[in-house]
Amino acid sequence: MLVTNFNGSGGAILDRLIQAYGFKQKSQYADHVGLSSSNLAMRYKRDTFPADLVVQCLLDTDAELNWLLYGQGNPPSAVQALTSSKGSDSHPLKNLVTLERVKLTNGELTAVDVVTLEETLFLDKVAPHSHLLAVIEGEQQYIINRSYKAVVDGKWLLDIEGMVSLRNLFRLPGGRVRVCGGEAEFECALNEISATGVVVMTLM
Repeated sequence: MLVTNFNGSGGAILDRLIQAYGFKQKSQYADHVGLSSSNLAMRYKRDTFPADLVVQCLLDTDAELNWLLYGQGNPPSAVQALTSSKGSDSHPLKNLVTLERVKLTNGELTAVDVVTLEETLFLDKVAPHSHLLAVIEGEQQYIINRSYKAVVDGKWLLDIEGMVSLRNLFRLPGGRVRVCGGEAEFECALNEISATGVVVMTLM
């Protein structure tokens, strides 16, 4: 029977997620699902419900929801968990990618839900299991890649003095950037703003 009142520990759920995949090391699990070790550590610290990771685990493994959330019932088969994304090309679920989705309103991000996309939607230059985030702004949705090596020209999710926005950013000589797309265009040093991630896809 599904228990609907969730009051479990996020850290305990993360432990069961790792067990469901059959990994012995947290770093192995982080690599498998496309998280950095620091991001996984932060999720443990926050101890909140990892909805996106739970959904992905349900798609990838034979784990049951009640076991993942509360430890009730039998643990899943680790063998099936580890081979689900490496097995036959006919596996109907292996080409799905689950992302956390948030809404951008008045300079703040608010968690909404999770969204599942086909892996084939992503361009070759974007690994589908990168540190991705879906952001809703107005009538559009953007897929943000937070696993970037350098800030380059493009549309970015920026944090400017605590206010989050989607802006066009252009590199200038001397470590400076031009920020466009909001109510005002301005130039500043790159280290004066925080580039959270770059837009790699726009969905209507």
